[in-house]
Amino acid sequence: MAASKFLQKIKGLFSSKEKTDSTISTTVNLYRQQLAENSKNFRIRIKLAELLLSSGEKEEALAEYVTAARLYLDHGFSPMAIAVYKKILKVDPEHMDANLQLARIYQRENLFADAITYYQKVFEFYQNNDQPNEALSILEKILEIAPDKGKFRRMMHKLFPDFQEAEKSTYSDIIITDQSGKNMPFDKHDGPDEEDFFDLNAELSEEFNAPDSSMEQEMTAIEIENEEDIGVEQVFETLKKTFAEDADKTSEDDINQQKFHYNMALAYHELGMTEQALDESNAALQFDSFRVPTLLLRGRIFREMGDLQESLSQFQQGLRERGLRRQDFLTFKYELGLTFKQMDDPVRALESFREAYSINPEFENVAAEISSLEEGIEIL
Repeated sequence: MAASKFLQKIKGLFSSKEKTDSTISTTVNLYRQQLAENSKNFRIRIKLAELLLSSGEKEEALAEYVTAARLYLDHGFSPMAIAVYKKILKVDPEHMDANLQLARIYQRENLFADAITYYQKVFEFYQNNDQPNEALSILEKILEIAPDKGKFRRMMHKLFPDFQEAEKSTYSDIIITDQSGKNMPFDKHDGPDEEDFFDLNAELSEEFNAPDSSMEQEMTAIEIENEEDIGVEQVFETLKKTFAEDADKTSEDDINQQKFHYNMALAYHELGMTEQALDESNAALQFDSFRVPTLLLRGRIFREMGDLQESLSQFQQGLRERGLRRQDFLTFKYELGLTFKQMDDPVRALESFREAYSINPEFENVAAEISSLEEGIEIL
């Protein structure tokens, strides 16, 4: 009995995920130092946001998530931006910028019903904060893309009686309501400009009265169901279709074509869609330029799934890849250590962590991992 309790204690020591305030503070500072050296390190910024969120620093975490999402948009990759904005909305469903950016992305992909849902949330934000000019601007966007314009026209005339809708030809109206995707092709460089963002502190030129109860009921009546996971798979499928069409027109050596499957795997992984992430990562493995990061991602995914042997296999294959950089070797060794640790193999975990430590003692929390394992082995 005593031996059993003793082994359980050791196992807990090896697998413990608890962090002291000191450790969290040290890790946060380390992440910020890395970001100071390279502000476009998306993964570190996301990890910083997650750590801040877990330690109760909600506003700081959201700020880091927003920065990461905007960086993804600036670099022309919507799937990861969508994944990050979805994370933001899980923390703060009323987050204005996340709702606005998702609306824009979905509109660009011709997923108008989904875009309208997020635009409505932005409209309500402006409405509740007495910002009539911004609210009117959003309602105009909704009216422009809504298949059934009647409800929104009634709302527009009630809230903004002086508003005059611009006339459109029949042909232009067809373009607006066509959801086939042929009229508004996705342009990965067509991200929102900084001046397109609404100024929440803008001077108000008129008073704005909240809608009465009948208008609130009408807003409720046009809401879309299942808001939690709106459009993600649809958008990703649209992107994959666009990619397949573009692939026929570009060289296989085009770096944007090569990185597509890897980036899709990252996005699926961020959203917890494991099966799709593994499918996309399989496709990414065919490109030499992305084999190393893909093997690293697959190793992490399999570890999260509990398939530790397969996780080990991916990391070990990564270490055998040609042209491995020093930083890659360091990362694979550290990840190997985490997998061995989860396999309750402290000796091999310690060996891997020590190799990582010899390259960079400040990498991740490798020093703390070594200290914890050495203490456990001494007890044994």
